[in-house]
Amino acid sequence: MKPHEARRALSMLWWLQLMVALLPVWLFPTAVFKLGENTELLSVVYFVLALLTLFLNHKPFQRFKQAVIAVGQARATEQEKPAWQYLMHCRLHALWFACVPAWAAALAKIFGLEAPVVILLSLATPILFWLYRTPKQLS
Repeated sequence: MKPHEARRALSMLWWLQLMVALLPVWLFPTAVFKLGENTELLSVVYFVLALLTLFLNHKPFQRFKQAVIAVGQARATEQEKPAWQYLMHCRLHALWFACVPAWAAALAKIFGLEAPVVILLSLATPILFWLYRTPKQLS
């Protein structure tokens, strides 16, 4: 696999995965389950717990980083194609973990929690996705 082809495939998969992550936030209905009038405290607690899910990305990011280094070291050798495939596998696995904050936002939207909770959790996912870009040095 040539670096240009691999980068293009990774880019297309990145955008597709981002759409899969954020689509539930836009499509799920608002406040299906009413939790009452005073949801401020529940919203704050839920937001803090959902932010803790960001730490789920630590190990997958470490694997992704090692895969990027392996691709850089395998350039112009026979190990380049397996290295690119391993990078794709590691990144796909890591992006599923990066989707968790957006899915928590979709759940918060269903339960009718405060809008800032939904917005901030929805923004956490594209920020995590930004970490999983393919470096330009690999092209």
